[in-house]
Amino acid sequence: MAFLHSKIHPSTDAYYETFSLCWLDGDVDITDDNKKTQIMLHSIVKHFKPFNDAYEFKKYIEPLNQNHRLILIVSGRLGREIVPKIHQLPQLSSIYVYCMEKQLNEEWAKQFRKIKDIIIHQDHLITRIKSDKRCRVKNEERISFNMYITTDNLNQSTIALNENFVDSHLLINYLLRLELDPKDPRQLIDLCKTEYKSNKSQLTMIREFKNEYAPDKALFWYIRESFLYRMLNKALREQNINQLLLFRFVIRDIHKQLKENQYISPIRVYRGQFMTFSEIEYLQTSKNEYVSINTFLQASINQDKALELLKSSQISNYEHQALFIIDADPSISRKDPFVDISRFNSFIEETEILFMAGCIFRLIKVEKEGNIWKIHMELCGDNEPGLKRIFAYRRKIQGNENEDNEITLQTFGNVLQRMGKFDLAETIYHRLLDEVPSNDSSLADLYCSLGNANREKKNYDSSLEWYQKSLELRLRTQPSDFISLGNLYGSIGEAYSYNENNQKSLESYQKAIEQYQKANAEDHPHMANLYNNIASIYKRENKYPQSLKYYEKALIIDDLNSSSNHLNAAKSHNNIGIIHCYFGQLDLAMKHYQLSLSIKREILPPKHISIAHVYKNIGLVYEIQCDFEQSLTYYRKAASIYHEILPSKHPDVIQIDNTIQNVLAKLT
Repeated sequence: MAFLHSKIHPSTDAYYETFSLCWLDGDVDITDDNKKTQIMLHSIVKHFKPFNDAYEFKKYIEPLNQNHRLILIVSGRLGREIVPKIHQLPQLSSIYVYCMEKQLNEEWAKQFRKIKDIIIHQDHLITRIKSDKRCRVKNEERISFNMYITTDNLNQSTIALNENFVDSHLLINYLLRLELDPKDPRQLIDLCKTEYKSNKSQLTMIREFKNEYAPDKALFWYIRESFLYRMLNKALREQNINQLLLFRFVIRDIHKQLKENQYISPIRVYRGQFMTFSEIEYLQTSKNEYVSINTFLQASINQDKALELLKSSQISNYEHQALFIIDADPSISRKDPFVDISRFNSFIEETEILFMAGCIFRLIKVEKEGNIWKIHMELCGDNEPGLKRIFAYRRKIQGNENEDNEITLQTFGNVLQRMGKFDLAETIYHRLLDEVPSNDSSLADLYCSLGNANREKKNYDSSLEWYQKSLELRLRTQPSDFISLGNLYGSIGEAYSYNENNQKSLESYQKAIEQYQKANAEDHPHMANLYNNIASIYKRENKYPQSLKYYEKALIIDDLNSSSNHLNAAKSHNNIGIIHCYFGQLDLAMKHYQLSLSIKREILPPKHISIAHVYKNIGLVYEIQCDFEQSLTYYRKAASIYHEILPSKHPDVIQIDNTIQNVLAKLT
């Protein structure tokens, strides 16, 4: 599917090259020598930009993506001014001081580890930049990975990392299954031409790609040192979905070639990389955890060659040399293919292995030998039980359980929305609006998706407008699709509820119930959601008898559909317990809290915040009963989870700490 160029053109923080080069000098554009030097530097590094003002350069570098790598050439005078202000930025990779007097600048330069050299001759500068580029192309394209932590003691940060691991891996799967659009190649070529408009050699290669690319040439094009390799890997590394959508035909073709030419024997390969000690330390504490590689991964079968490349590269004072040692057995892993790419390019002198983007490895151990950290990993098999469980659950949540079926762009937008990428999902939906005929019945689903995206972004008025458009169209074109109409009325009710229009919300929920009744689907799982939502409104209005009535209706349906989602029943038990607590019916409240806790303990990790909420509710019952010892026990269980998962100033953390202090005061 093609996208508007305004959405995909590069900006100051979205270069496709792995790194860029800047020269900051008050005389950068004045002398003839400097102008000639600029031309030479630009021929080495495409993204070259001169500056004569330190403040303007600071404004330029600060918003760059932290994964970017920028090399700075700076005069001695401006270096003393700007380097202390920007040295800590992760996007600043290295600095060269280019000046007239070396000794004058050596003293201050010693304070900054990213300063690699003080240079006074032009030819020396050009040689250093050329050498720097060669090494960085091989070693600074860092292995981009996510980790899945299987420990039960999950905090908020770890939960987020686990979600990133799953979503980034599934993203590759969705891109491979996403329907192709014949306009994609043209749009990709237009984008490449714009990006490389001042680079004649790359423009020539882009024209060659346009005229000669074919699916069976995908690997050939990928392993060439060209625009395609750099742009695709950077898009994968940064998960730039707009760009990946244009590249998806290439990704699919590469995947097909990898599967067709799968390496047939078990193999061990090596890949060097610079890493900070904190990164290495994190890996040390993650033994036996899963590692998902976001990009295509290229590695050598020759350990000495990998080490030679690593040792020949410039390394900063805050980085360490690391060697990834990877074992892969094709007999147990067919979903993550890998091939010997020397077969596809005569310039590659010995066997090099390319792994498909999204491959998952298990981290075996991390050890240090001399100055080299060695990180041992092995490719996971297709039947790895833990992985199958993780991804099956996530696909179910995202409504995409069949991992082989082709998906539409709208379905992909819905998946992105469930991944929390609401702006991007909305962009996709708006693009589809321009392509779907005005009388097409699928527009109703599209309007509804736009309503959902705006609701998640808390744009409730816009959400209601889209839901109303969807409702009008569906009533006109599909008046007998009662389930869809019921879902839509339910969504409208939620939007009104968020806007605190309780009356309109209740009216919409009632209309939703009527649609399910017309479909003879009174036991549909969505009916439980409707009853829960109605009960919540009555609870908000302090109408507890009505609230209890609808919570109990929800529980009946949850029990009937318990095989699909036990957690809904746990939620209903907790809500019913809250209402009984309001009534002072503490035994009934405790009964439902314990039922809720039993279900959640069976399904959720022990440190899940939902379990903490139930602990707190049980603690409240004991406190009301003046059983302060038991109350304190459950409050402390809740506090243990809150403190581990939530920020220290989160309202739940503050409240539980205050509650514990109050109970302790009652015990003294």
